[in-house]
Amino acid sequence: MKKLFITALLFVGIVSFAQDINQKPARDQREKLTPEQRNEKHLQKLTSDLNLDKKQQEEVKQLIAERSAKAEKFRDARKDSKTKPTDAEREAFKKQMKADKEANDGKMKAILNADQYTKWTALKKEHEGHRRKGDHKDHKTPQERNQAHLQKLTTDLNLNADQQKQVSELLSERSTKMEMLKKSRKDSDAKPTDAERKAMKKQMEEDHKAADAKMKSILNADQYKKWTAIKKEHKDKMKDHRKDKM
Repeated sequence: MKKLFITALLFVGIVSFAQDINQKPARDQREKLTPEQRNEKHLQKLTSDLNLDKKQQEEVKQLIAERSAKAEKFRDARKDSKTKPTDAEREAFKKQMKADKEANDGKMKAILNADQYTKWTALKKEHEGHRRKGDHKDHKTPQERNQAHLQKLTTDLNLNADQQKQVSELLSERSTKMEMLKKSRKDSDAKPTDAERKAMKKQMEEDHKAADAKMKSILNADQYKKWTAIKKEHKDKMKDHRKDKM
C-alpha cells in the first residue's frame, strides 16, 4: 500500500503538469447545449431510433425532463457541499442510482411497444459498452501522445530545438510515472485513507509548482507568459467539463 501511495503521489503531480499542456478535452469540440437543448436532442434521437409516435414522444419528453431535473438537483447539492461523501453515503448513492435506473427502465417499458423496448435495451447496452471501453478516448501509445503534446507546444510557443528536447524529457518522465502507477494499481485493490488523500493533494500542489518552475526555466519570458495563459484557459474549460458531468 505504501508503495502504491508513493507512486500515486508522483503520478498525480506530473499528470497535473501534463494536463496543463495537453490538447483540449474532447468535450470542447462538442457544441455547448443548455439542459433543455440536450433533452430535446436526446428526444429527437430516440424518436428517430425507435420511431416514436406523438403520444410516446410526449411521454418520453416528460421522462427525460424528470431525469434532467434530478441531475440538476444533484449538481446543486454537490456544488453547495464542502465535505466529501463518506463510504456509507457513496454506497447509498450507488444504491439509489441503481433503483432510479430500474424505475426509469420500467417507465420506458410501459411507454414503448415490445419491438421498441428490445431495440432501446440494445442501444443502451451498446452505449454502456462504448463507455466501458473508453471509445471517446484516443488509442495512441504513450510515446505517440507525448509527441503530439510536444508538437502542439512547439507550435503554440514556437519552441526551438533545445527547448523541444527539454520539454520532451519532461513528457517522457510523466509517461514513465503513469506506467508505474498503472502497474501499482493492478497489484493493489486497497483504497487510500483520508489522510493519504490529503497528503496526495499537498504533494500534487508541490509537484505542480516544481513542473511550473521547470517550464519557466526552459521558456523565455514571452513563451512563459503565453504558456500560463494556455494553462488558465485549459483549467477553466476542465472546470466547465466537470460541471457538465456532475
